[in-house]
Amino acid sequence: MNLLRRRFKIAHLIAEEFAGVITKENQARLEQWRVESPAHAKEYDEIRTYIMTGNEHREKGKQTVKNEWRKFERVYFRKYVIWKRIGRCAAIMVIPLLVCGYFVSSEWKSSEVTIIDNVEIVPGTGRAQLIMADGRFLKLEQKENMKLDLPGVKIVATEKKIVYRAIEEETSTPKEEEYNTLVVPRGGEYMVELSDGTKVWLNSDSELRFPITFVGDRRSVEIEGEAYFEVAKDEGKPFHVLAKGVDIKVLGTSFNVMTYRGRTITTLVEGKVCLTYKDESVLMVPDRQAEVIAETGKILMREVDARNFTLWKDGVFYFENAALETIAERLSQWYDVNIVFNDEALKKLRYSVEMKRYNNIQDLLTKIEKTQKVKFLIQGKSIYIHKWLETYDLLE
Repeated sequence: MNLLRRRFKIAHLIAEEFAGVITKENQARLEQWRVESPAHAKEYDEIRTYIMTGNEHREKGKQTVKNEWRKFERVYFRKYVIWKRIGRCAAIMVIPLLVCGYFVSSEWKSSEVTIIDNVEIVPGTGRAQLIMADGRFLKLEQKENMKLDLPGVKIVATEKKIVYRAIEEETSTPKEEEYNTLVVPRGGEYMVELSDGTKVWLNSDSELRFPITFVGDRRSVEIEGEAYFEVAKDEGKPFHVLAKGVDIKVLGTSFNVMTYRGRTITTLVEGKVCLTYKDESVLMVPDRQAEVIAETGKILMREVDARNFTLWKDGVFYFENAALETIAERLSQWYDVNIVFNDEALKKLRYSVEMKRYNNIQDLLTKIEKTQKVKFLIQGKSIYIHKWLETYDLLE
């Protein structure tokens, strides 16, 4: 339920109680709500206090409350006969308006993120799941060590990474490639060092399929989600990354691949890569970004500062003129929360913001709120995005 609507409803019940006309049923509902949580009890006391000291609040510059009071006076009665004519009924009608107006002016106008149900929202941590070639599932968590010996490779998992070390003895090397899959959930991150020395950082909601050792004259892996690659050089074995039908061929380079929301975007930091999609191929150089347009089969190239697209692996959120929808998507994945837009038009708002990924999510939301274009309401593990001051509509 919309925060202001809920407060209006509760304020109306408290107004009935204050005026002495509340029914037994409504009294029971109000009492049930009040004892549900300490937060409700506190809010009940705040509203009761406000009702009894409303004039004091209004005199502190709460212009919205004054305006609504005057509007009600003009429509329903003259000032000098207010309480004589309607008495308690007026209290029941006016008090909820005043309470809502007070909360709008004192809270909604502020740049503080509003929290309804205080459930802790924490940033992502090093966690993943490893699916072995034989079908086993291994849970990889922070501070958990694991060692495995497999044909041709030793596996060691520590903290936020897992390392595959190739064993040089030819007799132990498998003749065919056996694949593992590293799955990183929402609210997670992980790094894997492949048997050839290539390092791959996986962002939240991503997975990498790779052979435990590379066999033959080609090194190939598959990615879904987002990953940053530092590819070990081996001119005799080109490295291929397959991402949603896109083939990225490299010899030794650093680049970022992102496949969220049906988009496949490759950003090159160092070296050169050849990117192929269907019948089209392009050669990329550093500080170039290629986006595959699936509908047309075309590859769109643009010049960028590539480092800005890899800061996530160094623990930094960096958005430059990014759509709020994109920002919300990344926050949703990293903090494992559900983000809901109350108005589709808000998705197109653009922001430039930078913050450490391990900070409280409210830090970034507060920065955005200071533009006074949107308001965030946190309810449990859900975040609702509204237009700034749109709740005044309820008081019209």
